[in-house]
Amino acid sequence: MNSPARILLIDKAIDRKERIQALKGRGYAVFPALNREEARSRCLRGGYDLIVIHADGDPDQAAQFCDDIRSQSPQQRLILCCNGGASRDYAIGSDVPSVLQAVDSALNANAKPADLASAA
Repeated sequence: MNSPARILLIDKAIDRKERIQALKGRGYAVFPALNREEARSRCLRGGYDLIVIHADGDPDQAAQFCDDIRSQSPQQRLILCCNGGASRDYAIGSDVPSVLQAVDSALNANAKPADLASAA
């Protein structure tokens, strides 16, 4: 039996529990972090199949955080949930259906970063 995909979810929004429960309902192992500082050290240690970052009202700062992760770990799969502002090939909307669709696509063995935006 395969172990579930490990997702680091960086999200301090009020509705984060909705995203966590939806991802767990899909069978993913979700590891929540409330802020980027907490997540930064966890990202560097690796071990996540996917990192999902919720922009929390500042998409440019969240996009810069994603760029930092990408520069340190170019193969790390990332999804940035935001409602505008950040233009990255891995940026999607923050509603639960968009997040689930993008996560499912990202964890597909053949998914490339550019596939994520079209999946949302």
